[in-house]
Amino acid sequence: MAEFKPFKAYRYALQKVTLSEVIAPPYDVISPAGQDRLYQKSPYNCIRLILNREEAQDSEKQNRYTRARDFLAEWMRQGILTQEARPAFYVYQQDFKDIRSGEQKVRTSILGRLRLEPFERGVVIPHEKTLAKPKADRRKLFEATDTNLSPVFGLYEDAKGEARAQLAAIMSRPCDAEASDEDKVRHRLWVVQEAAATGTFSRFMEKRPVYIADGHHRYQTALDYAADRRAREGVSAASEQSYDSVLMALVAFEDAGISLYPTHRLVALEKGADAERIEKLKQYFDVEPAAAASLVQRIESSPASRTPFGLLLDGKAWLLNLKDWKAASTKMPAGKPELWYKLDVSLVSHLILGGLWDVPESSWENVIRYTHSDPEALDWAVKNPSAAVFILKAPFVSVLRDMGQARELMPQKSTYFYPKLASGLVMNPLSEDLPAALAQKAQSSALSTAACSKNT
Repeated sequence: MAEFKPFKAYRYALQKVTLSEVIAPPYDVISPAGQDRLYQKSPYNCIRLILNREEAQDSEKQNRYTRARDFLAEWMRQGILTQEARPAFYVYQQDFKDIRSGEQKVRTSILGRLRLEPFERGVVIPHEKTLAKPKADRRKLFEATDTNLSPVFGLYEDAKGEARAQLAAIMSRPCDAEASDEDKVRHRLWVVQEAAATGTFSRFMEKRPVYIADGHHRYQTALDYAADRRAREGVSAASEQSYDSVLMALVAFEDAGISLYPTHRLVALEKGADAERIEKLKQYFDVEPAAAASLVQRIESSPASRTPFGLLLDGKAWLLNLKDWKAASTKMPAGKPELWYKLDVSLVSHLILGGLWDVPESSWENVIRYTHSDPEALDWAVKNPSAAVFILKAPFVSVLRDMGQARELMPQKSTYFYPKLASGLVMNPLSEDLPAALAQKAQSSALSTAACSKNT
């Protein structure tokens, strides 16, 4: 089913940089303060590629995306980034402490190039809706750099442990690269170029679909970019191109290191009518007054068969338990599977906000903030008493598989995997001769800028 292949990645030359100083988290979890810290770590930190700073003089022709392109080209010219001589898979292990449980864990993935497949084919399966702004941002970066700078996180089934046994054999030898980050996560990388091993992984994945765990925006952007570029260049569908694939890190559903956190919501509301809002909830939920400090513990310790969630509003706290999913479904979009109607993220978005509180879906991207941090969510409630803060339960990883098999999407920001995959370990070129492609883009941009200057 899935076409997963080794590739010639661009990687940092370890004799010229310290890997811990140049890797970064994915762009969408980096705060302005975090961006500043990464800029200060090294002049070669990949933050300059994945999330370049905005500057006051930015224009359509010269901006954060063109700067990312120019840094990428310059680092290749300097030998800071070099391309692998032969195609490879990359075994990637993360050793970390689970933030919520305190348990020490290890998660193992394999990095390779996954052929892009439209979702309707059922080869690559999403579980979450995407937002317009992140896709537009990533598209500009794709266009400027011709490179997958960060991997998409995918899941696959390995019930018999076949792939895990192969990975364990590879990891029995010394790693080829190692780094640590601000969260004290240790990242280790093994380069796998042996034909027997790469062939085994490719054949193994041919029998399995891939479920997207994280990186829906990057995957959808890669799909759109490939289709548009193929049309622009007049390339036939039968001709395979570098941009027909995306950088993917695959983790087994059965991996003991998977840590999945809830994504709490802060919803900006019009002031007033809080008592009325609570009364509306009682038609569909058992609404129990609770102590804010104990909400998380009560939610997480609930039986697996139940998914209660918490609400903090106007200095008060409640525990909400759904009474009857069938009754609730009458106030939610029709035609969904039973599981979808029972999900806390669906209930918050489509029953409470859209159905009971008249917060239109068109406004959600602007009025909802998200966090996976329990303390931050509780602090939000103290600092924003007029907003509604929903404290959710950590989902089970099996929900992604169940939703994918039902061909149904969860609301955006429904899951949060920890730790995030590092950017900067490997990069996937979307052109066969990436330096030449970047040089051509820079020249076109310079000519366009000169023409604009001449005409003004």
